[in-house]
Amino acid sequence: MWRLCIGGVLAAMAFGQNPQPSPAFEVADIRLNTSGPGDSKGDISNGRLTIRNIPLRYLIAEAWTIDGDQVYGPSWLDDVRVDVLAKTPSPQTPDAEVRAMLQTLLKDRMKLVARIEQREKVVWALTVWKAQPGRPKMTPSEIPAKPEDADCSMSSGESGTRMSCKSVTMASLAHRLPQLAGRYADKPVVDQTGLAGAWDFTLEWTPLAKVESDGGMTLFAALQAQLGLQLENKKVAVPVVVVDGIERTPTDN
Repeated sequence: MWRLCIGGVLAAMAFGQNPQPSPAFEVADIRLNTSGPGDSKGDISNGRLTIRNIPLRYLIAEAWTIDGDQVYGPSWLDDVRVDVLAKTPSPQTPDAEVRAMLQTLLKDRMKLVARIEQREKVVWALTVWKAQPGRPKMTPSEIPAKPEDADCSMSSGESGTRMSCKSVTMASLAHRLPQLAGRYADKPVVDQTGLAGAWDFTLEWTPLAKVESDGGMTLFAALQAQLGLQLENKKVAVPVVVVDGIERTPTDN
């Protein structure tokens, strides 16, 4: 839905200054969800964050804008599920700050101790399609003031799936693609487009099973033909979150 920045804190420590306090929600509650496996849902609107029945591994991944298999920690991170209800200080709180607040919540209420490392992994690299030089087939947009203003709507029918997106960054698109790629969702997607800012676009493709039986355009082909982007199989250094410690149950405050 939503990167870690420690440079400012390290700089302040180096000059003997007090580091700035960690960003925090105005009000926040995190509780265990014992209903069992089911749909995980997340939403942010008007400064209010609502997350339901999400495994801890994927909540940590969302807090650092990475894929779940980039979180290294206890195996039970997949089994413990939580709900989060939180309010930011302002409806205009940027997406990156919301994620930093979520990191603070995990550290305060679940005693999360984690570090960021770079590890080599085989990934899908999202790049500009080399066979088609020139600007990608997308419309430049403004990065929105509110996180919920960057959104993608999905619709499916007999002909396939259509996704219409507004004010979406390439990092955000890369974060979404593993959920859309069917059996190819075996690796994280890393943004290497070099395209800054936000973009508006529409992407239409046919699910892989239907392509194999009736023909159609795969997600890989649609990215090339409709957006001027491509997915390349690469081995690159990517950031991972290594969990050194975390409680299974949130504290009350």
